[in-house]
Amino acid sequence: MDKDLGNTIVTSNQIDSGTLDIQQNGIEIPTQEFDRSIIVKNGRFYFLREGKFRKYTLEKTGLKEIAQLSMPDQHIENINWLNNDTLLLFTSDNKTNRRLWYTKIAIKSFKIVQQHELKIPSSAPDFNIISIGFSTIHQQKLLIGYTFNKIINETDFTTIDTFYVATLDETTLELKGIQKDTRSTYPGGINTVQSYSFNDEEGNYYFMACPGIALGNIPSKPTAIFKIDQKSTQIDPNYFFDLTAQTHNHAYGMWYLGNHQAIVRSERKDRYTDFSDHHSTYQFEYFLVDLSTKSTRKLNLPFDKGTRKESVLVENGKAYITIDDSSDKHQVWIYDIKSGEIKVGLQLDQATDFIVRIDRLN
Repeated sequence: MDKDLGNTIVTSNQIDSGTLDIQQNGIEIPTQEFDRSIIVKNGRFYFLREGKFRKYTLEKTGLKEIAQLSMPDQHIENINWLNNDTLLLFTSDNKTNRRLWYTKIAIKSFKIVQQHELKIPSSAPDFNIISIGFSTIHQQKLLIGYTFNKIINETDFTTIDTFYVATLDETTLELKGIQKDTRSTYPGGINTVQSYSFNDEEGNYYFMACPGIALGNIPSKPTAIFKIDQKSTQIDPNYFFDLTAQTHNHAYGMWYLGNHQAIVRSERKDRYTDFSDHHSTYQFEYFLVDLSTKSTRKLNLPFDKGTRKESVLVENGKAYITIDDSSDKHQVWIYDIKSGEIKVGLQLDQATDFIVRIDRLN
């Protein structure tokens, strides 16, 4: 996001050093609505806009639309890549935010191969907005983590004090059962905006619940990490990683490093006033978390701003962390996973306001 609040995409062949002028290197985007919730995969961009799910390729003149699918009056809640050629979309309707669709898309031919409206029963009549936080294929079942929200007034909302995991048949999408858990709430968030779940090397599935004011807005519940064992479809009742108890704050965003370690992005409640300045205050810290010992360690990085960002890219033994700091520097910080060394990488110029996501294009 530029300082004039426009959105810009820039590409670079390396992010370990150097500077990047976003005005000279920026890619022309189709519309300013083309925002941080884009999907980037294998050299293609995807975005749901004006009732159509659109596929773009990158040309010298900018992004060129090459295919589209009709998806009227819907917005994306969650995505899941089954493989390089198959994408699952979970969408909700724009009118009530209550109806939920499952759409499986063959990406190369760009055709819908399966589409179904999922009937998820509501838990409380006054909490009538559904929020899908994660989806995964696990033990040949489709697992969907979700919760319910309600609007209080024009600027305020809250979440029910429970989250749920629905188990469905992977092929027929028949509902097989629903688990509920009250240890935290609001599992994950819109995962095109920020990551909240992953599988470890053994196939165990981890997800974060985010009840802080920016997502669930029920901060009396702790931010926590949960586990579904590789051989089960049930939430592990004995695994509860209470992040709030250690950091005394809420977190949004979680990225897996390997070897049972992850990075989480945590707010500092003593540095912002309320939700009005939550995104613009330099307050976010990055923590290294150990999933086995349930311990945390703050990384030696500047305070970051921006409530929700896809700000971590993990590959080749390094975590590339994008930070917009209080000195108006917008740069990539490189955390060496094995040595723990941290150094500065690529820097964007000061026309930048927020680096809202970092992705590998090819």
